[in-house]
Amino acid sequence: MQKYTLMGFKGIYKHKSSVSKVGILFLLIFVSAVLHTFIGALIVYLFAENGLQIIQNQDLSNQISVNYLKLMQFFSAVGLFVTPTFLYAYLTNFDFKFLAISRQNSILVIAIMLLITPFIGFLLEWNMMIPFPDWLLSSDGKSEAIVEAFLKMSTYWDLLFTLLVVAAVPAIGEELLFRGYLQQKFGKWFGNIHTSILITAFLFSAIHFHFQGIIPRFVLGVLLGYLFYWSQSLWIPIIAHFINNAMAIIISYPFFQTFDFVQSFNNYNESAIPQTNISYVLFSLLSVGLLMSLFYKNSRL
Repeated sequence: MQKYTLMGFKGIYKHKSSVSKVGILFLLIFVSAVLHTFIGALIVYLFAENGLQIIQNQDLSNQISVNYLKLMQFFSAVGLFVTPTFLYAYLTNFDFKFLAISRQNSILVIAIMLLITPFIGFLLEWNMMIPFPDWLLSSDGKSEAIVEAFLKMSTYWDLLFTLLVVAAVPAIGEELLFRGYLQQKFGKWFGNIHTSILITAFLFSAIHFHFQGIIPRFVLGVLLGYLFYWSQSLWIPIIAHFINNAMAIIISYPFFQTFDFVQSFNNYNESAIPQTNISYVLFSLLSVGLLMSLFYKNSRL
């Protein structure tokens, strides 16, 4: 009798049609998301005091409850993005392009993400002035409350755990799906990489269901798309995505809140005309443009 092992499933669907492969991916996403969400909820139910109440009520005023919600978010994100995409790659021999990256490109992408912050902040301020219908903004309020609760950290362990849940896992998982899979697939289907990057960036922004940040997130999606296209390595957009998310977490940690530049970074009036200094925005655009040019040239060497 033939003995089946996990290795026996490697590449078994590589000759399937594109439509079939898309179906396989979405089936894996659905099953994985349900299974991981169940595992996360089960852990909370079994090990947390009043675990059922934590799952049902999501008390954001209780730090212990918030920590368990972070754990559930971790399992949910892994199940939605990481596990199914890796399984898909294994079953279809899909190449996500985890190629080695140079030290110069690593430094450049970190500098790009740090320096683009004023421009993204400027776009965010303008985006928040758009009069979206209240029914669209209802989801924004819920997600913002959860993010605000997640960013309340009192210890270094809280900081590290939040970096894992809010920065590392989304950076890996979302880049696997959007740049690693969708951008490459759209590129083959449409035969135009620029169209592929724009469509992927739009889906990347829309899927977050945060309409007051849809424009800056779209711009970041375009940036990540070109960084991936030029470097041909998924490590680059993963690093960029992580830096973008990690900055918001780090400046929310109490120790860093004591610095004046962090206070000024956080201090803007959402209902007023954009407060970002235009000179900072121009410097941001010019410096990022220069670094992107260097990154492009370095990637072509």
